Amino acid sequence: MPTLSYDEMIAKRRKNWGPETVKLSERLGARLEAEVDASLALGRSIAAARETAQLTQPQLATQAGVQQADISRIERGLGNPTRDTLIKLVDALGMQLSLQPKTPELYLGAQPA
Repeated sequence: MPTLSYDEMIAKRRKNWGPETVKLSERLGARLEAEVDASLALGRSIAAARETAQLTQPQLATQAGVQQADISRIERGLGNPTRDTLIKLVDALGMQLSLQPKTPELYLGAQPA
């Protein structure tokens, strides 16, 4: 089943909306896109760490105590892992969770433009 973007899903309905509804839809679409991008980035990071550790998904699943299907969904950006699941995966990979700023300026203490 092909995945549709938010804009594709609402295209037919949008022509009947008023200006306020269109604005709300645009904000929601941007938020949804950001969440999808974050899920994909997390999945890519976990997959890269797993490959660096030379582990298969089943091996990581065994070491982390997490279902292999869950790892597959997370790596494809389709899962919404709990904090506990992330900690199990990261620990099994010999890594730690960390937060990074979206822009270097924030990290350096500069004020955003």
